[in-house]
Amino acid sequence: MYDCESAAWGRRRDEPEHRELVERTADELANVVAPPGPVADLGCGPGAHALALARRGYDVVGVDGSPGMVEVARRRAARDEVDATFDVLDVSAPLRFADASLGGVLAILVLQHLPCPAAFIAEIRRCLRPGGHLLITAPARNRTSLTSQNLYWRLRAACYHLVPGVVRFYDTNSLPRLVEDQGLTVVECSGEPGRVSVLARA
Repeated sequence: MYDCESAAWGRRRDEPEHRELVERTADELANVVAPPGPVADLGCGPGAHALALARRGYDVVGVDGSPGMVEVARRRAARDEVDATFDVLDVSAPLRFADASLGGVLAILVLQHLPCPAAFIAEIRRCLRPGGHLLITAPARNRTSLTSQNLYWRLRAACYHLVPGVVRFYDTNSLPRLVEDQGLTVVECSGEPGRVSVLARA
């Protein structure tokens, strides 16, 4: 599905409200992880967050299970002359990072698709060095996404909300509990329309 949607996601990340959200997310991790990191962007999609961090001086690797998404990210990096690495990787499998090798991890709206969310968080914990940080977001149930001006995104949101089992939804109780159960310390948790975010420390 994401291979088919890669171009649409690339265009969406260029919309002003999404650019602002990407920059705000990059700032949030940058506030607690000093460059160069290194930082992994897990489920990086078209690479917007990874590129935003690379522009701030971070050594960033973005990985995604969709070859189409990774290709969009690589093209964007080449076009903008930004030094970031992008690889195809199923993030539900063991991660290809050494133990305690990462200063920071981003996992933006990927957790909801994974068959074993706890195993994913445990792998992140393994890869983070002591004092390293994870910034993770997951979808929360609300109706604002169903009123998007774009018909495609409205239909997509309706599928997520109305078809059981397509994605998992989280809230400000369930997401921090999942993260803490894997040995990370929650520093901050916040909810906003459509998503919940947790910043955690190893």
